[in-house]
Amino acid sequence: MARVRTVTVPGHRSFEYVAQGRGPATLLVHPGGPGLTYHYLRGLLRLANSNLRVILFNPRGVGHSWAPKNRSEYTVGNLAEDVEAIRRAFGIRELHLLGYSAGGFVALEYAHRYERRLTSLLLCATAGSAEEVRAANRLMLSSASPKQRSRLRELTRAKAYSSAEYQRIVERIAQPFQSRFLTSTPADWKATRIFPTVYHAMMTRTGAEFVVDGTLASWDGRKYYSKIETPSVVVVGKYDYFLEPSMEMAERIEPAHLRVLPHSSHMEVLEQPREFLGTIREFLEDVTGG
Repeated sequence: MARVRTVTVPGHRSFEYVAQGRGPATLLVHPGGPGLTYHYLRGLLRLANSNLRVILFNPRGVGHSWAPKNRSEYTVGNLAEDVEAIRRAFGIRELHLLGYSAGGFVALEYAHRYERRLTSLLLCATAGSAEEVRAANRLMLSSASPKQRSRLRELTRAKAYSSAEYQRIVERIAQPFQSRFLTSTPADWKATRIFPTVYHAMMTRTGAEFVVDGTLASWDGRKYYSKIETPSVVVVGKYDYFLEPSMEMAERIEPAHLRVLPHSSHMEVLEQPREFLGTIREFLEDVTGG
């Protein structure tokens, strides 16, 4: 297993990471959540070889990475700036940036700000705006049973967001779109942790699921689509709540290729690991010439 290390960037900020492979190409992987550790994406380390270095890192406030004191500093823009600082610290010249779920928001923002630094862009199980996250929430709620919706409203009125019952109902509503094909809990998911400070700051200030009122609330990366010229791939599960946003993303980013995994929902990396890794490997071989 790859050893956990830290990289320090200007401002005495350090980020926790694991790496495998040697380069010169580098696949830099930004996890989602927001606020999840990189562990559920460790399968990507298997792509590493003598020509490709794979780096998984914990963003600000996650794991033992640097954490700002003010919650307002957890923004998509600041996370994109962290990616550039990390790129510089590693001296990466051939950058392949993979963003998974909310990490895809950061990857899109980075492509807007620093496209000339990118060799390729990999957008996995993601969307392009806060409005699309809200639409995904509405989709999940519309599929919930009347009993689930009724009890969820009662718990929401009581603001019982941290109760075990509330969390259990949310998990059951999300499951067909989140982890439909998982019959057990993979080791990499067991190792993954969520850091609530980051999640609440960016997604939901109160803790109410299916609400987007954090720093992400007004973010919209769809306006970047038509300007992106970097070779890109969009990978999404057929039952993912971000299926439609991903399809639009692939259609509007002209150099993008779309791959829909038929037996996956949001956790495609764990539901169809062989197909997911194969898709990423094939794309990178095409971009790098093997």
